[in-house]
Amino acid sequence: MKKSLLVLPALLSFALTACTGTEVTSNPDDKPAASKGQEPPPKAQGARARIGDTITLNSGEDGLKLEVTVVKAVSSAKPKDEFNVPEPGHRFVAVQIRLKNVGSTTYDDSPGNGAHLIDDEDQQYDEALSEIALGASIGTSVKLAPGSSRKGYLVFSVPKKTKLSKFQFTLDSGFGPQVGEWLLR
Repeated sequence: MKKSLLVLPALLSFALTACTGTEVTSNPDDKPAASKGQEPPPKAQGARARIGDTITLNSGEDGLKLEVTVVKAVSSAKPKDEFNVPEPGHRFVAVQIRLKNVGSTTYDDSPGNGAHLIDDEDQQYDEALSEIALGASIGTSVKLAPGSSRKGYLVFSVPKKTKLSKFQFTLDSGFGPQVGEWLLR
């Protein structure tokens, strides 16, 4: 009986945390002005983030906030070597991202856990953990002190005829309170 009384508060806490919901945002941050004294041009109402745009995401952890930029997307990336190849009928897609810790707490996570590609039929693809010839992976374990940044590729294996539509990224290994969403075309 005593054990069940101790477990009950933990279960209630978990249930309340899980029910708070997740916000999907596709609103890019305002870009800095080109020169001193100039205001950045205002974003059009309802503008959607695209390749090159930055979205600032909050974590469920107090003080953790990252600026996430989709630097580029490559629709058919060559494998790094003959051992890292997509399965038959598939191709590698690579999304290069830049993470910058603009919060007050260290970021310590695996970025691929919170990354997804979505095609034009609303099907979702997870990271493939493969290496490509284009450049370095962002890594499976990234630690960023406040003010630090990291750039690298996330690789996905998708069917060859798939038309990609969006890239999504979430902090906290995919369990964060916000999901950033970028259009890929």
